[in-house]
Amino acid sequence: LKDPSLQMILLYLTTLSVLLGCSCAFATRSFIGSHNTLYRQNRSLGSERLSELRGGNDADLIKKDENIEFFTLQGGMCPYAARTLIVLHELGLQFDTVEVSGRPKPDWYLEINPRGKVPAIRVPSDKNTIVYESAICDEYLCDYYDLSVGGDRNLMPRAPSERANIRLLNDHYDTVVGPAQFTFLMNKDSEKDEELENAMEKSLDVYEETLKNSGGPFLIGESFTLADVHILPFVLRLIVSLRHFKSYELPRERYPLLLRWYELCSARKSVQEAARSEERIIEVYKMFVERDYAFGGLNKNGKT
Repeated sequence: LKDPSLQMILLYLTTLSVLLGCSCAFATRSFIGSHNTLYRQNRSLGSERLSELRGGNDADLIKKDENIEFFTLQGGMCPYAARTLIVLHELGLQFDTVEVSGRPKPDWYLEINPRGKVPAIRVPSDKNTIVYESAICDEYLCDYYDLSVGGDRNLMPRAPSERANIRLLNDHYDTVVGPAQFTFLMNKDSEKDEELENAMEKSLDVYEETLKNSGGPFLIGESFTLADVHILPFVLRLIVSLRHFKSYELPRERYPLLLRWYELCSARKSVQEAARSEERIIEVYKMFVERDYAFGGLNKNGKT
């Protein structure tokens, strides 16, 4: 690709594709050959594979080990994939990161996850098992850790009551907090802001009360679990995006335990590995706000 103008167009489209998150990249088609893959050293475990494939169906070009394959977007901006990345680091599992770009997703990735979204994982040591959807990936990894490693770092307790409590808290984010958060963020009618802000705060009260009842410092008590993992990437984006676009801060007098929990969790190495800078989040969310992005249905503005 020798024409400088075409190179700039391709670079611009690729950048937009990365910025638009888990399932909203623009359709692009690379002029790179169908089996051209770049490799670079990962910051932590394994190797990081930057996929530039736009065709074919082989994601195992030079796969020679038993490391778990973790599929995410270029740039690691997807909060859903961040959940699974935190789990991989917390459990100390060996993994390779495969970055998937483009929309529609390349054929080889659709054979791994027909939905074309991230995250997904593939586990060579478990009959090449493929799992997708972040909450399912995370629970699978905890079960895999129990059976294959058997250490003391698991994020899913054994007690049925605690496991159920974690799933209920995670469902509360997915069905109540998430829609309230993104509907408030994306609202353009200033007269509705107070109502939407109140709805979001009411939904967050559940976590403040949970921390009070559990004794903290984490949602289920003394141990860091999947309940914490599930909401952490989204609380980061809530704090950063609402501060920038709505001049809103979570009131410390209403959420002293939740904000202390957030500060404690943010100091964990696994969370720092999965986090992205405030500047980067603002850059991405600026595009979302300008485009009235639906966030996979979480933005309820205009819905009845």
